[in-house]
Order: sequence, then C-alpha cells, then structure tokens
Amino acid sequence: MGRCPEEHRQDARYCRTMPARSTKTRRIALAATTAAAASLVLAGCEKPAPGVSVFAGTTTKHQQAVCWAFDAESLAPGDCAQDVITEASTGEAVANIPVVPGETIGISVDPKVADAGWSPVIGQQRLTSTPLDTTYYRFTYPDLQEIPADGVLLQIVAGRGDSAKGIWVFRLQRP
Repeated sequence: MGRCPEEHRQDARYCRTMPARSTKTRRIALAATTAAAASLVLAGCEKPAPGVSVFAGTTTKHQQAVCWAFDAESLAPGDCAQDVITEASTGEAVANIPVVPGETIGISVDPKVADAGWSPVIGQQRLTSTPLDTTYYRFTYPDLQEIPADGVLLQIVAGRGDSAKGIWVFRLQRP
C-alpha cells in the first residue's frame, strides 16, 4: 500500500505524493465517524413533548411540557415529581407573560394535548369546570384582582379527572 504501481509511476495523475494512511489511523477515523453517526441517530429518536403557547397583548411564549406521558394514559407517580414542577416554576425556566388586569389571555395547545383533554389552572384554581378538548381557550384576567409582585403561576394540565398526562408552567406578571 502507498506505493504507486510501476506502470503508473511516470504519470502523476495516478500516483499521490502523500503516503497512504496507516490502518490504525483509518480505524480511529472510522470509530469517530461511527460514534458521531450513532449520536445523531439517537438524538433523532427522542420525541419532542407537545407544546403550549400563551399570549397576552403583544407577548407570546411557547413551552414544551415540563412532564409528558409519551406511552401512557397518564403520568405515573414519580414521573413528574413536585420538585420538577417547582423548579420549572422558578427562575428563568418559566416563561413570563406580562399581563394587566382586564387583559385577554389566550392559550393555544397542540392537538395531542386537546385530544387528552386539558385545563388551565391559576394558583390552585381550575378555570374550567370540565377539561377542554379544543386547541384554543381565552379568558380575561379579572379587573379587580391585583397581580402580585412575583406574578401568578398559570399551569396547563393535560388529562381528565385526577390523572395528568402533561404539565406546562407559565408566569403571569405585571408589565
């Protein structure tokens, strides 16, 4: 290997001047290429969680689910521990929506969420008596209710009854 056949030694088009790569170098290159391809394939297999968009005024925020039961009817205990929801509700992980009392707030959910049924929840209070099965819902933030300085949590809970299939967290705050 690395040697030019005798009949082509006079013709530079057929013979490279650089020495051929060693077998070890080829194996390393093949291993690196295989590892890169495997990571791309595995990343492609990860399912994205369905999303929810919340908007008020001129602000729109889109979030994927904090927790979503991909292959089950509902989240099993421990799938979405309270500390995960609490962490998603604080800091920069939560999407902040500026709202003034009397303003209309719209919620748009992916069709998968609508199929599972869903409810908007502010604090611990559900805004609807039964789960919604549409992809859009809007409500008016009460005129007489002051928004606390640290905002109010808006959770979107997918599922029917006491079972939850997914959870999204947004913060409604003063502008």
